[in-house]
Amino acid sequence: MSDRAALVRIDLRRLRTEALLTQEELAFKAGVGIRTIRDIEAGRARPQTGTLRLLLRALGDSGADPHLQPPPAPVPRELPRALAAFAGRGPELEAVTGAVEDGAAVVAVHGMAGVGKTSLAVRAAHDLADRFPDGQLFVDLHGFTGTGPRPDLESVLSRIVRSFDTTGRARPEEFDELAAAYRSALAGKRVLLLFDNAADAAQIESLLPGTPGSLVIATSRRDLSVLADVHSVPLGPPPLREAVAMLGAGAAGRFTADEAAAIAERCGRLPLAMGLAAARLRSRPQWRARDLLARLADEDLLLDELGTGHRGVAAALHASYRELDADHRRLLRLLGLVPGGDADARAAAAVCGTDERTASGLIEDLVDVHLVETRSSGRYRLHDLVRIFAAHLAVREEPRAERTAALSRLLALYLHLAYQAAARLHPNKRRFTEGAAAHDLGLPAAADQQEALAWFQAERGNLEAAVTAAADAGLNEQAWHLATAFNAFFVHDSDIGPHTAVNLVALAIAESTGDIRKEAFTLGDTGRRLLAAGRNAEAVACLERSVALKRELGEESDAALTLANLGILHRRCGRFAQSAAVHAEALARAEAVGDTAAAALIRTNMVVPLLRLGRFDDVERCLAAAEARLDAGDEHNRVRIESFRGVLARETGDPAGAAAVHRACLDSYGGESDTADVTETLVELGEDLLRLGEAGEAAVHFERAVDHSVKLVDPSLERTARNGLGRALTALGEPGEALAQHERAAALAASHEDAYESARAHLGLADAARAAGDEDAARTHLGLAADGFAACGLPEAGPHRR
Repeated sequence: MSDRAALVRIDLRRLRTEALLTQEELAFKAGVGIRTIRDIEAGRARPQTGTLRLLLRALGDSGADPHLQPPPAPVPRELPRALAAFAGRGPELEAVTGAVEDGAAVVAVHGMAGVGKTSLAVRAAHDLADRFPDGQLFVDLHGFTGTGPRPDLESVLSRIVRSFDTTGRARPEEFDELAAAYRSALAGKRVLLLFDNAADAAQIESLLPGTPGSLVIATSRRDLSVLADVHSVPLGPPPLREAVAMLGAGAAGRFTADEAAAIAERCGRLPLAMGLAAARLRSRPQWRARDLLARLADEDLLLDELGTGHRGVAAALHASYRELDADHRRLLRLLGLVPGGDADARAAAAVCGTDERTASGLIEDLVDVHLVETRSSGRYRLHDLVRIFAAHLAVREEPRAERTAALSRLLALYLHLAYQAAARLHPNKRRFTEGAAAHDLGLPAAADQQEALAWFQAERGNLEAAVTAAADAGLNEQAWHLATAFNAFFVHDSDIGPHTAVNLVALAIAESTGDIRKEAFTLGDTGRRLLAAGRNAEAVACLERSVALKRELGEESDAALTLANLGILHRRCGRFAQSAAVHAEALARAEAVGDTAAAALIRTNMVVPLLRLGRFDDVERCLAAAEARLDAGDEHNRVRIESFRGVLARETGDPAGAAAVHRACLDSYGGESDTADVTETLVELGEDLLRLGEAGEAAVHFERAVDHSVKLVDPSLERTARNGLGRALTALGEPGEALAQHERAAALAASHEDAYESARAHLGLADAARAAGDEDAARTHLGLAADGFAACGLPEAGPHRR
């Protein structure tokens, strides 16, 4: 029998009279209004079920229908619908469900705006729902949405208590009593509570059940790891494969896999952004994927394209931004102006004009709310869409003068650090030591060469971007100096691409300003870059012009070093006598101005042509003089000198001693890195082992050298390493593989006008052809080798079988 049917047969006035209660007493005892009792007794109102129970309890159920029973306790099923197009996130789902299986009572999913926290949590909650038969509740705490009022804690507690209460009793007004009622309502039950979009850990702490058995899943843009016994699941953008799957689930058949990958990357692989992009395609059947990609290509319009009112990416980020105070907002805006992929606390301090400790605290706070990412200790980056959002905010909210000042402060920091590191690396080059003094900010910098190189590797992309940003902002002086300091690391870098980019910027500035000094030094860097690329004729023109301008400016030391680069060019073309002569001229000029450090460097580079010419006594004198004049701490050139001593030992009949020296040099370099120094040493060790008859081990080292030289995009090293590998393969009875290596070396040598390595390649081809039984080919290649060695001014056989 229903409650309403029972009510018809209840005479409230009679029951109240029999209980000897007045209307006022019954109202007080039942906790309902006296007017409600008067209206019921007068027939003017019918009570709600909850009110009826309160009255019957107050009356002691006198005269109540025996069939009137309270309904069974409700079992709330409040989870939102799981996305039908949900894709990927397998590891994260396993992390949530696995934590629950291991006994976790609180699981927190945290990540940046739009990363898919709610979708993941809802999907996990559906997967786990059967384990919590007493109900599943969903509460949006509106911590960051900005689309509605944030519910206070009392209203959240009341709503959950009401979901489990069948009595209709009035809610306690005191917070402590309400919290106790909340814990009582959940006690003894197995309930899943999904709290979405929490403002912070304190909010979730107040909502934790008091007894075991239930599960809390919370999502937030803040890291909730401070909660006791919480299992934290950080959520970032999915890997590209999953991102493509998400797009496919949202707009199947509308794009190829490559187009989906391009769309995903343009959206920063952010699920919210990808969902909006897929929705754009669905709503416009006349569009093709390339139409969408064209609209997403413009950064100024990108956030507008990924927006649908309050559901857009910009709106989601604005909700996080509004939660920040003024200092954190300003830092986020200015970080959007930082060129490059990431930054450290020093860079953050520079753009804000504050100290490093303050900036570090502010930026870590932004990490906590997932507006900034950190992938390694002390390094920070903005997600691509956050960077665009922050940069737009900076344009709108920061005056142009402050934006320029922020960039200038950052450039000043980079100039200080870059010149200090360059001076550590090249203590013998005055332009770097003078640059370090001129741009010194009094801040700590690299303590030695190893630290200087490590700093550059960490900052290379940022420095390259900063050069371009400075030039675009019209800060030509800063841009040129930063490019000059950047190119100090050229010989130590595995990628010449960035050096080419900054060198072109510096050259454009030198030409546009008509600054002869800038032109002189930039042409020297340009010539060195062209030399590495094998563009010899252009390199010669740049280097010769640089030497002339530097001499005109009275920069005799630098003119001598640039002249030595011309000597290196002649050496790489197989013109060893000319190379030695040019080096001798450069050495005389350095000594004439008393630059002993430059003289030491020139002597070291002079060793190679002297070795090729068999002038071993001159080699020993050069090495001894260079070593005596090395600057303290110049470990790089010390190891180079030692490596040349190993070559000299081999060429004078001690290959075993040479191998020991070269192994020690590899240990000094770290052995496994792919720098030019390591690659050259691997080649020399391979040559030592060939002389010792250990072709198998030699081949291993030559193969590593080939791999390194390809990564370095260094054709000079590659052709040398391939010729060595070819000879080792011939010795191992693999002439077919040897022919392939020598043919590749011959092609590289021809394209870079290297007569010496071309001759070595043909000599190797002759040996391989002979081993394969092709005497005619062997004779042909041997003749070409003889011609090549003669052009280099060298004997055509014997000690030159290298």
